[in-house]
Amino acid sequence: MKLEYSILAISSILLIVGCGGGNTTDPSAVSADTAIQTTDTQSTATNPYPAELMTDDEITAFLKVINDARNVAQDCGTKGVYAAAPALSWSNELYLAAYEHSNDLGVSDTFSHDGSGTDSDWTGMETGTSSTVTERIENNGYTNWNKVGENIAAGTDRDTPEEAVAAWIESDGHCAILMDPGYSEVGMAMVKNSQSTYTYYWTQNFGNR
Repeated sequence: MKLEYSILAISSILLIVGCGGGNTTDPSAVSADTAIQTTDTQSTATNPYPAELMTDDEITAFLKVINDARNVAQDCGTKGVYAAAPALSWSNELYLAAYEHSNDLGVSDTFSHDGSGTDSDWTGMETGTSSTVTERIENNGYTNWNKVGENIAAGTDRDTPEEAVAAWIESDGHCAILMDPGYSEVGMAMVKNSQSTYTYYWTQNFGNR
């Protein structure tokens, strides 16, 4: 069976253009991939950076922003117009993977879909190399999937889920991942690190199994 994953990134620092192009209000670094995934790894070690517990109200608020965007048709530019998509349900496993990566980006002061390869890249510590999207997702318990995807965003003024989702919707590739009707579950996390370049780091993981 061919398994698929997609990844996209967007960053901004105040109004300065980030790598990969874009305009002064929505700079972005964009890449998308599909690949055959055959690994199935899950850690038994203790995460040195455990995820913060989310309240039911916080989960509800995150889901509302995401599903409000999916509830209407979206013009994803070069990716086409996407019809309204079914609402997503919350996955704690995808949230744990999202939190791990957002925390790693802030602690290591990096911005990539690959983990930093340092001790904040918990999954990478297990594999001995920088973690990948699929390795983090599986390592946090989301296994036997047939499709997963990831959006990331960061910015010194991007501190609400509304701002993160709006930035993704405005970027063609991110919009297409967010609106993909093939996903049924999502987990999203923001980590603040005032010592890092971008301060606020968002990761949004999608899945279907």
